[in-house]
Amino acid sequence: MRIVFALTATLIAAGCRKADDAIRRDDTTTVPPVSVLADSPVAGLTKACGITGLPVVTDNGIGELREGLSVADVKARCDVVSDSEELGTEGMTERVLIVRIAGETVRAIVNDDRISRIEISSPRFTTTDSLGVDTPLRRIARMRGARFFPGEGGVYGFIADHCALSFRFSVPLRPPRGGGWTAASIDSAHGDAAVDRVLVTRCQR
Repeated sequence: MRIVFALTATLIAAGCRKADDAIRRDDTTTVPPVSVLADSPVAGLTKACGITGLPVVTDNGIGELREGLSVADVKARCDVVSDSEELGTEGMTERVLIVRIAGETVRAIVNDDRISRIEISSPRFTTTDSLGVDTPLRRIARMRGARFFPGEGGVYGFIADHCALSFRFSVPLRPPRGGGWTAASIDSAHGDAAVDRVLVTRCQR
């Protein structure tokens, strides 16, 4: 008698499980797994980094990403994609933050736990007078106080109106006859070259 009762209970339980499975398949209101929710628009919201409209490059940086700001403050205000050690100039390692701003990424070099240099390689970020990546060399060369010096990966242009910014051009470090580039000589030889990187450092006057 006990065996018959146990078998009957097992069959009833199996039937309930099948019915429950069928109900779940037909129920479209079931909450999706957590892994699916992680891909929702709400989960993808990022920190604005002080950007409310078009991103503008200033002598301090971009939005809340500024030279001299502590790493902790940057991480609190901006979307930091990575924080790692990378091989820098002269074979030395340097701490680099990759920060996402307005859908683009920007490199920020850290020294003593503060931002010491910001490197911009996207033409989306420009100054209020429209200077940035892809700006022709001739425009920089003809601005007030334009100077050019060789540096890592090319020649860097500096202008009086943006004392903390330098504009890199991938052109020969020196003129054909040696010496240094003047604004006039580099304009004549490489006026069509374009800025391929903008650096933000501390203003030097």
